[in-house]
Amino acid sequence: MSWLRSILAVALAVGCGSRTPRTTTEDRHVVTAAPAPPADASVRAEPIVEPPPPPPPAPKLAWLNPARCALPCAYDPQAELVRVDDQGAASPAGAHLVHRTIEEPLRALVAAARGAGHKIRIESAFRSYDYQAKLFATTKQRGRAARPGHSEHQLGTAVDFRMPTSAAIAWLAAHAAEHGFALSYPDGKQRVTGYRPEPWHVRYVGRELADELRTSGSTLEELFRARADLGESGGCDDCALPVSQTSCGAVTDAGRCDGSVLEWCYDGALATVDCAASKQRCGRAKGAPSYDCLAR
Repeated sequence: MSWLRSILAVALAVGCGSRTPRTTTEDRHVVTAAPAPPADASVRAEPIVEPPPPPPPAPKLAWLNPARCALPCAYDPQAELVRVDDQGAASPAGAHLVHRTIEEPLRALVAAARGAGHKIRIESAFRSYDYQAKLFATTKQRGRAARPGHSEHQLGTAVDFRMPTSAAIAWLAAHAAEHGFALSYPDGKQRVTGYRPEPWHVRYVGRELADELRTSGSTLEELFRARADLGESGGCDDCALPVSQTSCGAVTDAGRCDGSVLEWCYDGALATVDCAASKQRCGRAKGAPSYDCLAR
């Protein structure tokens, strides 16, 4: 019987070892972890962002006065000119040429004036060097026309208006800056600008600069003198005609009167203004170091 018990014990041991192990609840919920990605895939390279290029420098404004010329002297922006009518609207039959950059603000300025009841219209706009030379030679009133090469009209960004009333003149002085225009030759500033007062003459300089000039009460000439980096000009050496260059001769900075005409040496160039054009007289106020246009 002992041998039978030995056989049964061996058989039982073999059968138990071949059974499939039971799966427990814990076993069914085991989640096999995903294999780790390669080391180089886990590191993403940040894109290289290049800094934006610096903005281009703002173009300089032409700085013109009796001693400073356009650069070059016979500067002519012909390719940039557009033809407009007397209200600033683009028209192939228009009588005036202006720089294309001012066509829209010019039209808006005229429309605003007319909306306020002032029927202003363009009297003169771009003038070439040669045209200005003819105008200077044929103008009888001394100091009325700038010498060729010295006129803002040669830039294509300056306009003379026909002003119907004194109220229109006042409106233009108060509102031109809203459209980017500045009065180049305001009343009482002839000694600063070198030219007689012209309340009908405006030049486009952009809204920001025009607002600055209106707020400060300064002329464009005064701004250039304070911040010379804003402007550029030529020395008149390249001008085609001798009339573009003029010396002071015996006239000093203090100036002199020739009847109603004021003459003085303006930065080495002779400046001339007929005070009678502004219903004033040429003289020297008591204690003043120089001659000027004075109230009658």
